[in-house]
Amino acid sequence: MSIASGVASVPVGVPRATPRRGGPRNATAKPHIPRHPRLDAPSASAETSPSAPSTASDARDDLPVRVYIEHTDAYQVVYHSNYFKFLWRAREAYVFGGGLASALRHRVGASFDPTDAGWDHLDVVAIDDCVFARSAVLGDDLLVRTFLRGIGETTLEMRQEVSFADTGELAFAATVTVAPASATGARATIPSEIRHRWRAGDEDGVFPGVVTHVGTGHEDPAWLANASGGSVEDTAEDDEATKADPPSVGSSTTETRVTLFESELSLGRARGASDADVLRWFERDRTEAIGGSGALSALKENDGVVVVVSSMDGFRCRPGNVVGSAGIGGGGGGGGRNVRPAVASVRSTIEMRRRNIQVAFIQRLFDETGACVARAEVTCTCVSRDGGKPTRCPAALAEKFGAMKRG
Repeated sequence: MSIASGVASVPVGVPRATPRRGGPRNATAKPHIPRHPRLDAPSASAETSPSAPSTASDARDDLPVRVYIEHTDAYQVVYHSNYFKFLWRAREAYVFGGGLASALRHRVGASFDPTDAGWDHLDVVAIDDCVFARSAVLGDDLLVRTFLRGIGETTLEMRQEVSFADTGELAFAATVTVAPASATGARATIPSEIRHRWRAGDEDGVFPGVVTHVGTGHEDPAWLANASGGSVEDTAEDDEATKADPPSVGSSTTETRVTLFESELSLGRARGASDADVLRWFERDRTEAIGGSGALSALKENDGVVVVVSSMDGFRCRPGNVVGSAGIGGGGGGGGRNVRPAVASVRSTIEMRRRNIQVAFIQRLFDETGACVARAEVTCTCVSRDGGKPTRCPAALAEKFGAMKRG
């Protein structure tokens, strides 16, 4: 965790890295933890036998990534939202570099070219089941693997893994759902023939080891039908991650405002914020809830406690999220250059869990109209500074969170 930038990305139970002898300058060694099996890994017989049925490896593409200082925090470990940038690169390489076309040709016997179909980019609409297994550090060489898991009418579901190139050990993984779009932002529809063949193949057991459910992708949420409006709370009834009633806006215990300067928007004013941008803003609100950078430093130095991100689930993001806000890319002369930047707000509720070892933040991003355009549940764990073992949240901080919750 960078004291200057907020909550850390070091996995729970992993001690802080120490310098690697003979490694790159300023590099740090990966602490030893038990080997983690690669998700969706095909069996040896499936890899070696030419007659073996198709496995997840048929739908996998690997993208090499090296960790530079721009990706790391004050501990020289990869800052948690930067893993999502690695996934972003790998998805683009997979979908537009031939991996998707190859997988569909092999799986369903259909030819498909995303560019010919008018696809220009992929909007992230959901991220689930994030696994922070082991921290990558400065100088590490990584592989980002992308597996096609499911196909919906307007969405693709992928399981993506970040692993160490030398050992194959898992560092991070997540299930990501994307909505292909044209250059104008119009939703792209995946051909029905491909969807039907995919579903039939799953039901007939043609693709063992690829998915554990019928491969229809993330059920297309209702709000995707109107990408320029609506709220991420307006989801399909069969979306399990959204069945629980969300906390009301009035019960939010923290709020952090974000002025949407163009430099804040990785996708530019025309498309707005990426998933990594939204997660950075969520992190700011968590840091403010704790008391700011000074409070984080005091926790480490005085209490011997570091707060780390240990899991995230239920991320939903409306395509074009903050673009429709007043002052962003619309109105006025000069293409909106002289228009006041819009202001978004992050609001969070806080829950103490596991006997005050974990802090759960249920976080939402609102645009200037008051629409909820992104949300997620991020769980942070208190770990000891020296041993990296889970420990209880200091009493003063737990009391602060309790007082905020009581209002």
